[in-house]
Amino acid sequence: MRSPHTGFAMGRFLQWVSLRRVGRIAPRSSALRVCAAMTGLPAAAVVFFHAAVCVLPYPRRLDSPPPRAVWFEERSGADLAAFVSSDQQWRLPVSLDRISPYLVKAVVAVEDHRFYQHGGVDWRAAIAAAVHNAAAMAPRRGASTITMQVQRLRDGGPRTLPYKLLQAVRAVQLERRMTKDEILLEYLNRAPFGGNLVGAEAASRWYFNRPCSQLSLAQAALLAGLPQSPNRLRPDRHPAAARARRDLVLQRMLQTGAISPEEYRQAMAEPVLAAWRRPPQTCDSGGSCADGALPTLLHLASRADRPVMRTTIDAGVQRMVYLAARRHLQSLATGEPCSAAVVVLDTPSACCLAAASVGDAGLAVDLTRRPRSTGSALKPFIYAAGFAAGIAGPSTLIDDSPVAWPDHAPVNFDHAFRGAMSAADALSQSRNIPAMALLARLGAVRAVGVLQSSGVVTPARAPERYGLSLAIGGAEATALELAEAYATLARGGVHLPVTFVAGGKPEGRRVFPEPVCRQILKILSDRTYTGATSTGAAWKTGTSSGRRDAWCAAVTAQYTVVVWIGNLRGRGDRLLVGQDAAAPLALSIIAALAGGHAEAVVQYAGPSEAAPARLRRGPGHGQPIAIVSPADGAQIIIDPDLPTAVQRVALRALPAPDAAADRRGDSPPLLWWFVGGRLVGAASADMPVMWSPAPGRHEVRVVDASGRAGTVRISVREASPP
Repeated sequence: MRSPHTGFAMGRFLQWVSLRRVGRIAPRSSALRVCAAMTGLPAAAVVFFHAAVCVLPYPRRLDSPPPRAVWFEERSGADLAAFVSSDQQWRLPVSLDRISPYLVKAVVAVEDHRFYQHGGVDWRAAIAAAVHNAAAMAPRRGASTITMQVQRLRDGGPRTLPYKLLQAVRAVQLERRMTKDEILLEYLNRAPFGGNLVGAEAASRWYFNRPCSQLSLAQAALLAGLPQSPNRLRPDRHPAAARARRDLVLQRMLQTGAISPEEYRQAMAEPVLAAWRRPPQTCDSGGSCADGALPTLLHLASRADRPVMRTTIDAGVQRMVYLAARRHLQSLATGEPCSAAVVVLDTPSACCLAAASVGDAGLAVDLTRRPRSTGSALKPFIYAAGFAAGIAGPSTLIDDSPVAWPDHAPVNFDHAFRGAMSAADALSQSRNIPAMALLARLGAVRAVGVLQSSGVVTPARAPERYGLSLAIGGAEATALELAEAYATLARGGVHLPVTFVAGGKPEGRRVFPEPVCRQILKILSDRTYTGATSTGAAWKTGTSSGRRDAWCAAVTAQYTVVVWIGNLRGRGDRLLVGQDAAAPLALSIIAALAGGHAEAVVQYAGPSEAAPARLRRGPGHGQPIAIVSPADGAQIIIDPDLPTAVQRVALRALPAPDAAADRRGDSPPLLWWFVGGRLVGAASADMPVMWSPAPGRHEVRVVDASGRAGTVRISVREASPP
């Protein structure tokens, strides 16, 4: 558009010429003065213009790019979700190689066909426009170049002659600071295309449901014509006007040689099929179709480094996970409404295939990044660290016996004790006391460092907070962190960070020796533990204190699945047990992913060990307790005709020689008695525990608070009939 002032000045000049011809202005001196003015004023204007270009500094604030929207694609390239910019504009700036060459040619042809010849202002077009407007006595023709339009899009202002002059100065300055391709790209990324669509990429995706790089010639011509009057020419509302403008653009392209006559005919025959499309995550019903991934995508959008991102998320896997989690939550008859977080990784690459937040949390809460108490879910990493450090191995014997550490008097989930058991059995059965005994030897600070190297970073933010409770749920972690760590085990000990953006290849770092990982995974995939639900996966559950959080992590050579179930109010529920609440969902997902043919992560058991060793809990724990009754090898005879209540055996023992260090005051130490691995009673050392024997061979074991133990073996039989 050109200012009316230019046409007005030219009109006054023509009026003066006509008056001069009819003799109303006669003096020759006046004519000379007019001629001098007509030549001197343009020269002064040129000098003034170039001086302004050189003297006026270009405002740095105008170089700042506007806020952008974010468009996500799933790993196959299909649309996944889109989020508007902070100023509520759909602005998706892309590089020139992602814009259709047809669109570039169309814009140059219709907006500024001498774009590559001028230096920011097309003076030929400006003079021609001035003459035309003067003849018409109205501003009907403009001469804005693409560079001048970029300046107007950067810093809009009134359509007055002073602003137009300043715009021309700034355009020349832009030409000296930027290349032609950079100027053209900025125009294509900033131009309005109707509604709140800004830039060619957003317009292409909304009107034609395709990236700008895939536009046809007819579609490119249609878009190139819209910025002249974006809302009046919107193809979804005014298809006839949009088509007329498109045809004009195609004619200009043909006239300038940008397209051939055959391309012109084909494009003119193409119908206008444009429609306003909503963001890809919006369903017809108004709900979300991103299948639980929106919170994760919102998190990624806040940190996105480019407007169009192809993610690693697999839409099919995401939907399957989301629907499975919804059905599972509906089947849980918990007292409080529960939510779930599910993460699925591609084990070899650590690419996130699905990240679902399901339940009553709302779209803004990313449950996969919300730290929750882990229960026993971190135990495999404590054992892996202990195995790698040579402190223990799968067959090392660890006492599952009553013991107390400073500030800790742990019990097992079933409130029972099993006595001496292998580390493999202790891990597979998720016994608390053996895990804490191993952690005591390993050291909590060292264990936190191992967890951090594996991907569990939340405890590392305050490692001084954790002691032996780290083994039994004293630390929090997110579902994403646990998935990253379990994938590290399944990958043979090589850690890779979880990635959400396709194309990245992070470098791995070894955390555990491969044989150690295989030992741990063999333990976690033992069918005696997993039972009929085994799908070739190694898996571990966790239940937080008070049954507030239920966890399950399952891994195969191809997939890693982590499930958390709980309620956001932090209230416990008797059903929130990892084995019952989280494991069925995790195992069903990993079975569905594998199609019932999961490739097991365990291919061999690892190096064989020597004779079983016993994990020592600390100085003095090797001192035995002398069992006084019954004697080792004793045979006890019971009468089947007498009530069992009157046929009990007194279990007595003498404290270990160094047990005085464990006493509080003068009270005797407390002793726990086990028969066949089951607790039958506890009493102080000066009191017996009465046991009702049953026929058979039995191992009687006594343990004190420091883990000292004594064992005898006896046999019990019924009396022979007379």
